[in-house]
Amino acid sequence: MSWTAIARKDFLDAARSKTLWGLLVLFVGYLGVITYLSQGQDAELLQFIELTAAGFVLFVPLVSIILGYKAIVDERESGTIALLLSLPHTRREMVFGKLVGRSAVLAIPVLVGLLGASVVIAVLFDSFPVVEYLLFALLSVGLGVAFLGIAIGLSMSTTSNRRVTTGAFGAYVALGVLWKNLIDAILLLLWRFDSEPLSDPPEWAVLVQLASPMESFERVTAALFDIDIASAYTGAGAPWVADAWVAVLLLVGWIVLPLAVGYARFSRVDL
Repeated sequence: MSWTAIARKDFLDAARSKTLWGLLVLFVGYLGVITYLSQGQDAELLQFIELTAAGFVLFVPLVSIILGYKAIVDERESGTIALLLSLPHTRREMVFGKLVGRSAVLAIPVLVGLLGASVVIAVLFDSFPVVEYLLFALLSVGLGVAFLGIAIGLSMSTTSNRRVTTGAFGAYVALGVLWKNLIDAILLLLWRFDSEPLSDPPEWAVLVQLASPMESFERVTAALFDIDIASAYTGAGAPWVADAWVAVLLLVGWIVLPLAVGYARFSRVDL
């Protein structure tokens, strides 16, 4: 399959440019610091997970944006896309290959860092929930792939480096920092500045408030380890849209939908 050749090329390019090695140092170093901070007389695994999740929710998406936002637009600006597609590759295979290759560049440092930390954790802490820890590792990669999907989807939608840069980093800020404020502003407009929906929003509004990939990551992490790191709707009376399985579906949606929308535009343009 020709997408594998594209994925391999993207991965090897990252290794040759030292991007992969830089990310390995970043994640292994970060998790080393977190492991050190989590040890002590009152050391608990949950403290390690909370600190790790707090960092991952910020810089895993940022790393993914940096890896993905120029994936297609650089090929179009440089003209190499014509050469690439003159080989036995379809546009779909090119996009899928770039997603897989860049996902591997992200996943290997994350998984190696967490694997290294697990050795220390097994020594430091009395109990080590292996299955939950492995699921957390996959969830961390899933968070990164979601933002890769967003970045590559935007990269397919424009021929301008400036536009894709603005869109990709704007998406990071909007989804990570401003999301709840944006939804609150929309609710105020829909209810003509009546503040009641802010304290008791309808279920659809709760679903949208929790739709950010970062929020989904925190909710599934909280469910895996029974810790309170999600921002809201975590009590016994929380609506069903706040359940962990909904968060998983939302995270998958962030991987698929931006790619589908970006590809729908990319497949029709004249290269």
